Amino acid sequence: MNMMSKAHPAPAARARDMDPTLEMIADGADVDASVLSASFVASPYATFLLDQDGRVLMCNRRAERLYGAATPDIRGRPLAALTHLTEEEMARALRDGAARSSVDLPMISAVRPGFTRPTAFRIALLRSPTRGERLYLLTQDHLKATAEALGQMNQRRIEAREELARVEAQYVDLHASLIAMEAFAHQASHDLRTPLGTLSGLVQLLQQKFGADLPEKGRDYLTFMLRAVTQMDTLTSDFLEHARSVSAEVAAEPLDLRSLLHEVRRDLQIGRTDADLNVEINGDTCTLMAEPTLLRMLLTNLFSNAIKYRHPDRVPEITATLIADGPHATVLTIADNGRGFDPRQSDAIFLPFRRLHTSIDGTGIGLSTCAEVCRRHGWDISARSDGSSGAEFRLRFPQTRPAP
Repeated sequence: MNMMSKAHPAPAARARDMDPTLEMIADGADVDASVLSASFVASPYATFLLDQDGRVLMCNRRAERLYGAATPDIRGRPLAALTHLTEEEMARALRDGAARSSVDLPMISAVRPGFTRPTAFRIALLRSPTRGERLYLLTQDHLKATAEALGQMNQRRIEAREELARVEAQYVDLHASLIAMEAFAHQASHDLRTPLGTLSGLVQLLQQKFGADLPEKGRDYLTFMLRAVTQMDTLTSDFLEHARSVSAEVAAEPLDLRSLLHEVRRDLQIGRTDADLNVEINGDTCTLMAEPTLLRMLLTNLFSNAIKYRHPDRVPEITATLIADGPHATVLTIADNGRGFDPRQSDAIFLPFRRLHTSIDGTGIGLSTCAEVCRRHGWDISARSDGSSGAEFRLRFPQTRPAP
């Protein structure tokens, strides 16, 4: 069967418009039913047939839907009424466009009233030998619009690739700088601890041996010196701990989380009674893969934080609860009855050197160390508080299993 000989029939609804349309065209125009069927009625693109003065002899339904809202009866009206052009400007545009077979017109959208969009049309001239008129056949040029859109997309893709390459290069440089800074912080913190320890010991020895012979002002000076050395030693210790959380190798191994919580509680309660500190551990245990030193550091920091920011009128109470979150995840909440914090600072609390209680000695590094440990293991950490009745820290471990 010859497939080329079969024409695609126009839809019945559009075919019914054919005869009235033919009657509206000037006598003797070089237009027949086959041309209109292909270019008008069956066209999925907006199409107009204009007389030599730029008036619409006919248009298809696509053109009516796109541009006919403000002018319901387009036929017989100047095409300029559907644009922001005058009739003289439209005549000039059609004349110039016919010479190059295309024209761009600022068509007023019927879909978005008041919105004007430059639209490309292809122009074909149809002549009427009996009247000496020429007719303009305008068909919306989607190929040109598509080509321009593709060109813009390609240009944006090229620019995006260049921007991505610049960002990747910056990331490499930043990562190298971060590694160097972490190594320096680790080494500097480690090297500072030795002279600080020596200085602290000498100040204490001086206070013990010669403190009684010093005037009161001298003893006050020694007390201030010892306090400053202690603060400096705490700061370098926190720096060293943070550097370790960032740079230490994560050699994960299976750990029993509840057992580790009990060990941390036992260490914290050394030298304290139940009247000084009350720690409860609830929930079923689980096994998770983690680096032991980093996980212990994380839990110790969270427990110590609750003790440090205790409420002056309440005995510190800490409750650690393990809750299954689906078949393979576990959530650990550590709640206390301390001072709490401003709930608006729930995200900023994990930033380095962010101290929400300036009246209490601290470095502002502990919680940022916790966040870094979680980041390196792929865990989630968050905090919440009402600002007065304590704080709650929530850790979600995505890959856990029930411990034997």
